[in-house]
Amino acid sequence: MTLVSFHYLALAICLACLLMQLRVKQKQTAHILFAVFCGSLAMIAARKITGHSVGAYQYLIGMGACATCNCYWLLARSMFRKHQPIALVHIALAIVIALLVVIKQGYLFANAQWLSVDNSFTVLTGVLSELTTLLSSCVLVLTFWEGCRGFNDCTRTEKAQRVLFLATFGLAVGISKSMQPYVTQSPELKDWTVSIITLFVLVSTQAQLLWHFGLSGKRGKSGSAPESRAISNTEPVNCNSDGDQLLDTLSRLIHEEQYYLQPNLKVADLARALDVPEYRVSRALKPQLKEANFNQFINRLRIEHAQKLLRDPENQHWPVLVIGLESGFASVGPFTRAFKSVTGTTPNQYRKQMQENEHAAVIQ
Repeated sequence: MTLVSFHYLALAICLACLLMQLRVKQKQTAHILFAVFCGSLAMIAARKITGHSVGAYQYLIGMGACATCNCYWLLARSMFRKHQPIALVHIALAIVIALLVVIKQGYLFANAQWLSVDNSFTVLTGVLSELTTLLSSCVLVLTFWEGCRGFNDCTRTEKAQRVLFLATFGLAVGISKSMQPYVTQSPELKDWTVSIITLFVLVSTQAQLLWHFGLSGKRGKSGSAPESRAISNTEPVNCNSDGDQLLDTLSRLIHEEQYYLQPNLKVADLARALDVPEYRVSRALKPQLKEANFNQFINRLRIEHAQKLLRDPENQHWPVLVIGLESGFASVGPFTRAFKSVTGTTPNQYRKQMQENEHAAVIQ
């Protein structure tokens, strides 16, 4: 197989993985991020295939390759962090890295089209390259850390998933670094090495997403879809002092420590956090529930949190997606549906109503 043929194969696999994310019925944040990651790798493969045949326009194609290591870091956070995996600061850092890539490629395009190479151009591209490399190295370290943090607190299945992630990521980085002395003298060998490593990470990550979420997109043990757990009505409530103490502890865990902001929170997660049997948590929570089941109870708390964020003037520039992520929802679709079921309006409509009410109050 020639190198160009391998790039065609990589492009096909990138597009296939991207389409797989589009077909997931209940998309999580990880699916969206992986789709962006696949699209960015597809642009890299397309640039390799076209080569210099498109002239300066190869740099415009290169702009699309701005969501690789930065996007993979966000993907790792969304896979392994249960409580507020992605905040505004994380998105901002990823965007900064993407902008550095876009600016550099745009400058290369402008220089190839209209400018002539001079010292100032060389210095600028050098600074952009060094800064991008520095920030990219930082997020690579952070990506590896995401697989390590909280490892001892994970279940056996979650540990196995993290081991696969760390092995894949560590092997890719290790091979890349060990091959560095050899690829500097051979551009073709460098192309082969980078392409094989990229394809290996791509396929492995797709397998990990299937393991985490299954084909349906719901997170569960070993990737199976979890059922919405209703609190059992068959067991009597034991209102002894031990039960009252457990109820107080659960109330503090949910409300004060804001465990409801943890995406895909289940009764089993609370039981594991307190190291008590799951049936005891279900029985202790039963008196508190005014909803049909545990999921609706948690979603109502999340919606109340989202309403506070939407009313806050300092958050007016936040997109609905960020509000949903900050409120414990894994993606914008479930957030919008849950918000409308509780308030009767969409998040955008609610924000607009609050702004209009505030404006009317100021006028009066």
